[in-house]
Amino acid sequence: MTGTPNYASALNVDSGIAPATLDTSLTAPSNTTTVFTAGASGSRVEEITVQGLGTTVAGVLNLFLVRSASYKLIDQFLITAVTSSATAIAFRTSRQYANLLLESGDTLAIATTVAANQSMTQTTVWGEDF
Repeated sequence: MTGTPNYASALNVDSGIAPATLDTSLTAPSNTTTVFTAGASGSRVEEITVQGLGTTVAGVLNLFLVRSASYKLIDQFLITAVTSSATAIAFRTSRQYANLLLESGDTLAIATTVAANQSMTQTTVWGEDF
């Protein structure tokens, strides 16, 4: 253990659109989109935003930590039914994290559980590299 604190040195923001194929597996999904890759010295995730890209239906977006090709479910986002238009905004939700730390080589991936939400949400991860 070092006596010198390790501070974030670079912003790391990445995003991805929900995959075109649904996947309901909570342990071994095969249809995912990578939305974040940890930096060479690891990363800290501060916030994740899920933004609708049009009309969404009720469903779940699963968030996985991927380490050494092993998927671990770490969070789920409830997607609500929203019909977006010129006068109605699309679905959006955000979640902040105090302890989401990733090692070098880790990634975050998403999968959607409802066919109508395929390619209809974009997930943005706001983080920092050490």
